[in-house]
Amino acid sequence: MIEWDGDLNDDCRAEWKGLYLQAEEMERNIWWWAVSKSDHEQVVSSNESDQVYTNGRAARVAAEEAAKAYLKEV
Repeated sequence: MIEWDGDLNDDCRAEWKGLYLQAEEMERNIWWWAVSKSDHEQVVSSNESDQVYTNGRAARVAAEEAAKAYLKEV
C-alpha cells in the first residue's frame, strides 16, 4: 500500500520503492500527477496523457499505476 502525505484535496505526495509520486489540483477539478526517480528526474506524468483527472483519488491511482508500470520496465 502506498501512503500519501499532504493535503489529499489539493497537493499531496508519496515515496514508494525509490520513487516520488505527486498529485496536485491545478485548476478546479483538473488534477496533475507525476512520478519521479529519487534524483527528482520525472519519468512519467499526466502531461503525457489525453485523459483528464477530475479528482485527487483518480490522480493518485493513476500515479500509483504509472509507478508500478515503470518499475516493471526497469
